[in-house]
Amino acid sequence: MAALTNYVLDANALLHFLGSGPCASRMKHLFAEAVHNQKPLLMSVANWGEVFYHLWQRNGEESARNTMTSLRRLPIELINVDLPQVTQAAEIKARHKIPYVDCMAAALADIQRAVLVTSDHDFEKLGRHARILWLDRN
Repeated sequence: MAALTNYVLDANALLHFLGSGPCASRMKHLFAEAVHNQKPLLMSVANWGEVFYHLWQRNGEESARNTMTSLRRLPIELINVDLPQVTQAAEIKARHKIPYVDCMAAALADIQRAVLVTSDHDFEKLGRHARILWLDRN
């Protein structure tokens, strides 16, 4: 039996889930697959914090806190940041010049041998150095 794919969520993947459209639909499918396979999607706590920040900026503190509480019910395993992840993120930042918090997601995906889930085109700078599931592409 083939091993199931691990996925790491970028912040924008979770933000898409909260919206509508094709990206939200793809995220719902990934969450359903995670439940079915009993294999949660992974996310760095740094990227989780980025989601909270964006929600606070858009909708205010109370709404952001309520939404984050609701998101905790999803099959997401939050991964604490550790020295190997921040070191690898810094290396990615130095080589590819993408935002550091994005580098945290890319580093976690690499460490976990996972596919990064995103529609953030900053990740195009990684080229073939990362496996990416693009939410906004077929």
